[in-house]
Amino acid sequence: MRKSLSVSAFLARKLVLRSSWGLNFMAIFMILIVYINISFTSALLNGFIGTVNEKLIASQTGNVVVLPNGSDTISDATVLTENIRKINGVKGVTETKTVPAEISKGKEKSVAEISGVKPENYGDVFITPKNMIEGEFLTKDDRDKIVLGAQIAGAGISRLELYSDSLKDVHAGDRVTVSFPGGVKKEYTVKGIFLNEFFESDLKTFITSDEYSLIDPASKTEIINVSLAKGVSESYAIDQIKKLRGDLQFRTWEERAGFVRGFTDTLKVVNRILIFLAVLVAAITIFIITYVDLINKRRQIGIERAIGITSPTIILSYQIRALFYTLIGSGLGASVFILVIVPIERAYPFKIPYGSVFLQVNYRFMGLVALLLVAVALVAALVPAWRTIKISIIDAIWGN
Repeated sequence: MRKSLSVSAFLARKLVLRSSWGLNFMAIFMILIVYINISFTSALLNGFIGTVNEKLIASQTGNVVVLPNGSDTISDATVLTENIRKINGVKGVTETKTVPAEISKGKEKSVAEISGVKPENYGDVFITPKNMIEGEFLTKDDRDKIVLGAQIAGAGISRLELYSDSLKDVHAGDRVTVSFPGGVKKEYTVKGIFLNEFFESDLKTFITSDEYSLIDPASKTEIINVSLAKGVSESYAIDQIKKLRGDLQFRTWEERAGFVRGFTDTLKVVNRILIFLAVLVAAITIFIITYVDLINKRRQIGIERAIGITSPTIILSYQIRALFYTLIGSGLGASVFILVIVPIERAYPFKIPYGSVFLQVNYRFMGLVALLLVAVALVAALVPAWRTIKISIIDAIWGN
């Protein structure tokens, strides 16, 4: 066995050295391109999915959403919020009351979700107060003031996805009229406009919880959003909150993802398809190189068999050459990807409507890609080599 392996390695070395250097370069280059293609595409799509999910959590849901069970509101929400805040691993908690309303300025009208929030802790859960593009976020004592999402205000930003349905040109300091359910109308001064680059959250508008209570004195908290420290699981937080109260429902950010989850699931399917196609290209490359080489060296192979070199040894030599091409190509591909492509992309990230997307490098996945390419290369070299070896020695020597 050891002797056969040594002979195979010797034959493989001769195959590489006696092959055209252009052929060797092309084989390694194709593997390099395939490896970079798989790694880059996967890292980019994973980065995109990560960015979307992070924006969803940071601007829309938090990690855990606490809902009433059997009623429309959460009773004693302030006490519950304070108790949740004491749970180990909880980073922030905030309460929300929400009502749909019509906002207008002049001839322009827009329907929006108006939320009554507590400004003192809203920023503990959500990034909205940090993403003001005009004016400022609310403070606890604000009355007759409102903060608008850019998709509602328009703010003269025509590139916005829903600009045509917005108020078009409302800016901080302008006055808008809000028509609440039940016929209540009130004018508000726009204190600020925010842009989270996540259009679902950019459709929101905010007034203070105390201002909301003036419009609807009977209102109570409808939702509690909980933000968790990194590494703390949603299931752990839910179990701890259940110990505080038994009359609640819970949703994780994934359960509240809605269309975002469908969107990201589609991207994962696309990623699998692209990986399959790239691996197929690698397999075809190795197959063609091996097949063409075998056609040209059929007589040599017949002579090798005639002098006692076994068929498995010859087949193994072609597999070792394929292994050489794959390891060198994958190694160079990994080096180029990590040392060149990733730093360049971090300096000049891709821009999407949800923000900047950075390549999400998964070293374990990169290792699996290399192993996958090795397996594919071994099979791709085996098939033509095995078919050639089936030809009789006499026919091989005579070139039949």
